[in-house]
Amino acid sequence: MTDLGTAPDLVLAYDLGTGGCKASLWTPAATMLAETVVPYPTSHPAPGRNEQRPGDWWDAVAASTRHLLERSPGARARIAGVALSGQSLGAVQVDERGELVAPTTPIWSDTRGRPDAVFGDIPEAEWYRRTGNGFGAALYPLTKAAAFRAEDAVAWARTRHLVGSKDWINLRLTGELATDHSMASGSGAYDLATGDYDDELLAAAELPRDVFPRIVPSSERVGSLTRGAAEALGLPSGIPVFAGAVDNAAMALGSRGTAEGRIYAALGSSSWITVTSAQPVIDEHARPYVFAHAIPGMFVSALSTFSSGTSLEWLRATLAPGVGTADFIGLAADSAAGARGVSFVPTLAGGTPLEGGSGARGGFTGLHLGAGPADLVRACLEGIAFSLDRSLALMRELSGSREPLLITGGGSRSPLWNGIYADILRSPLQRSTVDQQAATLGAATIALVGLGLWDDYARADAAHAGLDEIAPTSPESYAGARDRFDAAVSALGSLTPTQENPS
Repeated sequence: MTDLGTAPDLVLAYDLGTGGCKASLWTPAATMLAETVVPYPTSHPAPGRNEQRPGDWWDAVAASTRHLLERSPGARARIAGVALSGQSLGAVQVDERGELVAPTTPIWSDTRGRPDAVFGDIPEAEWYRRTGNGFGAALYPLTKAAAFRAEDAVAWARTRHLVGSKDWINLRLTGELATDHSMASGSGAYDLATGDYDDELLAAAELPRDVFPRIVPSSERVGSLTRGAAEALGLPSGIPVFAGAVDNAAMALGSRGTAEGRIYAALGSSSWITVTSAQPVIDEHARPYVFAHAIPGMFVSALSTFSSGTSLEWLRATLAPGVGTADFIGLAADSAAGARGVSFVPTLAGGTPLEGGSGARGGFTGLHLGAGPADLVRACLEGIAFSLDRSLALMRELSGSREPLLITGGGSRSPLWNGIYADILRSPLQRSTVDQQAATLGAATIALVGLGLWDDYARADAAHAGLDEIAPTSPESYAGARDRFDAAVSALGSLTPTQENPS
């Protein structure tokens, strides 16, 4: 328990991730005083359908806030501002009064979208060039709206706005509806060149311009805690709430992505290699996905492995449901580099365009009667690393970045996995003390800038004290495994359904 005493003014930062809500308290000295996480479930009602309940997000925000306050006496009266990071590609349907139209909402990985209903006169490649939306088109709110319209006309008739995850929470906190440029840039209708919604794309999707929230800078105050919201969270009313950012931008901000060419690997439920730059990284073959940064005038461009930590969690729940994640990862030490010939392709939640698109499915190859649990775990860890290695090589080539690679997120906590990453990526890695709180550091930075306590987003870099370096030890031992992985990706990619939204 931390007694804050006469600590300086604090900001309360949240990260609405895929697996749960992280919350933390930060000082203007870039020091985190307390943190907590409250999980929430994801339902999978049909292939390609991945849903959460916004009500669970709200309950997690309230519970995590109260938990922080219980652990931090004196914090309640010292919180100066609030900001959120939120999972991307959100399409929460709300009505004219801001009420939920349905109790569940598709999350970013849900593939129900209908690109065929949007890309008629506008070629899909042109859409990508304008928006930088490099995930499969079926994942974006612009095409999910077409699915909403087709599947439930009654609910669609009630729908007034499609709202991102953290913007829906901000609506609950303040009664005000707004978004920021980073979240808007994942709508499927945002033109990176103009920094605004594209009227031609909206018309192609038969959507009114105001179906998406108005766009403001990440550090702009959108409102203040209402009395009802304050009571739910255990806070005083009137605390400023800032627009915040999409998780990709917030995590970049909290992972030293504050200057040209900075590059990092986020190792979590999903993982990605991200570069910060003044120009978006657009490539029609590799399809990096681009978001406007929380820092005005900057962009974050990335390539992903959609199911990294979730692949590992699936394997743990399947093979050893009673074993903790750290101990389960430790089983890989009983195998050897190359996992005794077993390979794993981590496209359990679909793939990038390079891997066959959102319809791609993952799997093990090279299984044999001598393969045991240790080999399967090792192959899973290696497959995730090989997938990220392809992304790293491409992002360095496309962006020209030669900056050191910072690793953050839960996957950076395991020394065994870090060693596998360093060898397979063939690169020294930097590991930060910020660890799993990069996105909340990004959100805290937004609040501190919004409050005027910081005059520069780069002040966030001070939180990364004592960077550890992890050097490769035997990268040559993975040569055969790399070839087998590439062959497995090609083989599984050939089995991908031709339609974007497989049945």
